[in-house]
Amino acid sequence: MKNRIPISGMIIPLLYFISGLVLIFFNVSIHESFFNSISIFKYSYNFISLGIFCIIISIFYRRLFTKHREVYIDFLGFFALVQFIWTLYCCFLFYEFRTAYFLYGAVLSFSFFYLLMYERRIFRK
Repeated sequence: MKNRIPISGMIIPLLYFISGLVLIFFNVSIHESFFNSISIFKYSYNFISLGIFCIIISIFYRRLFTKHREVYIDFLGFFALVQFIWTLYCCFLFYEFRTAYFLYGAVLSFSFFYLLMYERRIFRK
């Protein structure tokens, strides 16, 4: 059991970091494709702030995984709950706006939820 490593500590921070960079650097094109309108501002600050949030979350996940692995394993249930709530929120946004991006986010969040619950079952003491 000691040689097992939770893969969520590597996959989830990497995908959050990549999505944060995409949200920061391609915010205007994402805004135009989300809302089907041309942005009147040079930057879409809403997507920039969401990108910064994703980068902070990825750093938090990764630091907790590398420095305090036992605490990370204990928090797998909480992280799964957060991902499940995010899945429900993405489903609500898909219902409201009928944009495929929210459905993609819901599927990705649900896959993270499933991965975290699977690892929680494996690493249960």
